[in-house]
Amino acid sequence: MSLITEYSENNFQEFEWFEGVAVIRFYADWCAPCLQNFPIFEQFAAQFSESNPEIKFGKVNIDQSPILTLRYNVYGLPSTLIFRNGEIIKRIAGVKSLSEYSTILKVYL
Repeated sequence: MSLITEYSENNFQEFEWFEGVAVIRFYADWCAPCLQNFPIFEQFAAQFSESNPEIKFGKVNIDQSPILTLRYNVYGLPSTLIFRNGEIIKRIAGVKSLSEYSTILKVYL
């Protein structure tokens, strides 16, 4: 079972209304940096899911969910948003290293 759930416009409310910290990655299949950096995002999810089961991780394909992409003003890829109790508390643009993702998220835990 993957630690990162695929969300779309049909099921995103489950993510939006999550009580706690939730991390969502916006990506596209044609985006080379998204594909190259995804294994690091998976490691990031695994690292934090193990020690913080109350954190939710997800991803949204912008081509399959254009309304979500517009609603959250996603213009560059990959884009990672951190939510707390349904509110965006941090936007991360572009690719990051595992340590950069970890440092950013620790601020919000």
